[in-house]
Amino acid sequence: MGTSHRHIPGVTGEPNWGKTSQDVTRISKAVEEEGKLVSNPENKPQKEVEKRQNILGKRITRNYRHAVRDLVRAGGGHSVVSSGKSHAIGNAGVNWATSWTNAFQEIVEQGLSTWLESKGQKLEGKSCQEIIGIIEKFIGYYFVGLDDTAAKEALSHVLGLIEKKIEDKPENFDKVFNEVLHNDEIKDMLDQFFGIYIYSHLSQNFYEKIEKSKGTDIANETMQEIKDLILDDVSRGVDGRPAGQVNWKGIEGRLFIQKEFDRIIKIITDDEN
Repeated sequence: MGTSHRHIPGVTGEPNWGKTSQDVTRISKAVEEEGKLVSNPENKPQKEVEKRQNILGKRITRNYRHAVRDLVRAGGGHSVVSSGKSHAIGNAGVNWATSWTNAFQEIVEQGLSTWLESKGQKLEGKSCQEIIGIIEKFIGYYFVGLDDTAAKEALSHVLGLIEKKIEDKPENFDKVFNEVLHNDEIKDMLDQFFGIYIYSHLSQNFYEKIEKSKGTDIANETMQEIKDLILDDVSRGVDGRPAGQVNWKGIEGRLFIQKEFDRIIKIITDDEN
């Protein structure tokens, strides 16, 4: 599941993650009970099992929203986080999103081969996976902490989406990047980027705690449940602004990214008013 870095609430210079930790713990307890219901060792009536599963599902969703809300509050609030001003959560997300959207635009303008040559690389003879790895290397920042690690995981997710669209055919790169940039696909990728970015913060901070108290299986199931809920929320948040004509290389692109991040936070925390 990756490395977990636990923060101690109240330590000077660190946000207080205590409430978020409690929210995630409640999710893990509900996930654990769900697992027991599936095996149904007490042979409870099916209607009773389904009723309890419904209650637990709502509890998981409620506490997942609380977890993200409390995570963002600990980082300084959604406007501080989404603007990239918080180095606890938000800064790396906005910076990395600005970097990869900028790179995507450069690739469309120059063509992938020319873009790679400007970086001292050659397109010929390389597999799609190798090319994706090179692109990731030149987009990413040197990462040293939780925030950059979360952004790196989110970038890998986005490039994984690109790789699927390429269909293992290097000649498709230019076509795919052009389609992504000039359709609203880039907004959808931005939304998934920020979804995975938020998920990674929760996973890094609290996976180890759940693993120690509930075991590896429950920890994995808890984090997968959170990830699925985030991506489901993000995929249903379809009312964002058109992105096909945004200039990602200037202030327009960064402002779009900040506003889209803010919108995603509000969707996930169920605070869209």
